[in-house]
Amino acid sequence: MTNPSLDAYQQVFGLACLANLAGNYNGSCSKLQEQLQYDLSFYFNNVPPVAAGHQKKPSIANPSVTPILGNWNLVWGPALIEETDENHQPTGVADNALYVVQCDAFAFPGGPILPVYVVAIAATNPASLYDWESEDFSVSEIVNWITYDPSEIITSDYNKNDPYISKGTATGIGILLGLTSPETAAAPGTTLQHFLTGLKPDTETGIIFCGHSLAGALSPALALYLQEQKQLEAFDISLVYSTAGPTPGEVNFANRFNNTFPALPSGWKSQQGDYQSWNTMHWNNFDVVPHAWQENDLEMIAGLYGQSPDPYTSGILKALRDFAIIDSMKSGAPYTMIRNQSLPGKLQNDGSSGKINIPPQSIYDYVSQLALQHTYLYYGRVASDETPAIEGIILSQPLPVPNTGLVNGVTRVTDEDTVLKIIDQIFQWIEAHIHLAEKQSIANESNG
Repeated sequence: MTNPSLDAYQQVFGLACLANLAGNYNGSCSKLQEQLQYDLSFYFNNVPPVAAGHQKKPSIANPSVTPILGNWNLVWGPALIEETDENHQPTGVADNALYVVQCDAFAFPGGPILPVYVVAIAATNPASLYDWESEDFSVSEIVNWITYDPSEIITSDYNKNDPYISKGTATGIGILLGLTSPETAAAPGTTLQHFLTGLKPDTETGIIFCGHSLAGALSPALALYLQEQKQLEAFDISLVYSTAGPTPGEVNFANRFNNTFPALPSGWKSQQGDYQSWNTMHWNNFDVVPHAWQENDLEMIAGLYGQSPDPYTSGILKALRDFAIIDSMKSGAPYTMIRNQSLPGKLQNDGSSGKINIPPQSIYDYVSQLALQHTYLYYGRVASDETPAIEGIILSQPLPVPNTGLVNGVTRVTDEDTVLKIIDQIFQWIEAHIHLAEKQSIANESNG
């Protein structure tokens, strides 16, 4: 069999990107799950048939995919969750998603060729207020890693000695561990833990956890949790490939992860590319998201694309920076990146809906640049009549687009929708902080 054109790191990153497909749609939980499974049938073998595609038997990966991505079999999931909003109504979006695939012969650069399992975790869904509020931005409270119970999130004060993670990271891991593969999916009725602990490989086998954005924080934390719970004992090699993630925890947690998951397994040869390293969080230096939540990195976000000449825009960006720093410091814990590698990004002038001004002359400019830097700069954009191509810094161009249609009851989200949703989420977050500050000021005056 011909080796895929993507190297091992790129394949795993591609698998992480595919976990994000559910974020491209709106619909009910069951319909979104069916849509994700339908889309994955284009890329993987053995995806159980879905009614929407009139499929009668498990999938065979599209022949346009395997020469690029390699041969992968779906073995668990996909599973996802649709949360409810403050009015107890379904959000209509996939708030978290997860699947597991397996390859019989995976060539590790500078290492062996082994069977491998990959746990792929979905990124932040820009349309999910739950993702933003309860996972990404929930950093002012922390959870002691030593006593952490994913089924019951209990925050505590920082004691400087134990490792701690953000409440948002703790919440996200709990959600992922609580997912059950649907009856119509692979390994139905099992959780990820039950599935992994039930595996009994008869040869040396590896496992890799991967994810982008929110999942760039969740994938190393989930891998560490399962490793310390002795639930990865079926595997001879356990690795993480995370990208564009916010900081999941403080300095003791970062050291604990780095010590448990070394930069290179013993006896393997290191690779030369910036993106070619395991157990390392890779990030584009123009991506806002990985600048959270270390204080010195947060200081940079308002001017990351140059100082805005517009006073209103400049004020909003400074408020975003200042409130983010306040939230980070309120935890009392020094948020610290795990082992990481910056990648050379490039500012873009062409967004999905027109020109982007550099420096930003509006919030729309800033968020359009942010959206490009957080997505296409990692995996590329194909040229269209409206926009030029973008060469990605991990994948030079995107994976082939699935030829699957839309499941009945599902609608597609556009790039424009995504930018507008991010702007709305940022404004809501700032307004909430202003309201909280006003309440605290009133309370202080009353007590005075």
